[in-house]
Amino acid sequence: MIREAKYNDAESIQNLIRIFSETGKVLFRSLDEIRENIFDFWVYEKNNQIVAVSSLKKGWGQMIELRSLVVDPRYSGQGIGTKMVEASIEAALSSDYDILFVLTYAVSMFERLGFRIVNKKTLPYKVWNDCKACLHQESCDETAMSLSLVSFRDKHAIQISPFAITNVR
Repeated sequence: MIREAKYNDAESIQNLIRIFSETGKVLFRSLDEIRENIFDFWVYEKNNQIVAVSSLKKGWGQMIELRSLVVDPRYSGQGIGTKMVEASIEAALSSDYDILFVLTYAVSMFERLGFRIVNKKTLPYKVWNDCKACLHQESCDETAMSLSLVSFRDKHAIQISPFAITNVR
């Protein structure tokens, strides 16, 4: 079950993130940072245990960032990461943002969900401020990807467009 994170989830969130931050797959998040931004996090709960995490970071103009996406290795390959990304897309669609972006190693998963590879230089400069804490800051090998929320909204609007309904007299 995917749900919004609660304050008392902070330690479990940090423990999951720590597994992947030690190898440089995601940026480390302090417990204080997680607690301060707890309403930006989503968790996947299974058997009363948090097995996946993601967050949406606002503040990049018309762009919103999907970050800290991790799945407990014991639950890998079960589609949980995909479900987390889909939930993040839905959350981003309900906002005023135009573009959802991510820096990732899971390129094929994001491509299946409609993301496209973009040049890292197109991302807001502030993003790179976070990179100071990254193990790979000098030789970043993550791929920047984005999803046009505007196009996504337009596609769904066309599917339910009133013009698609036949006039009945």
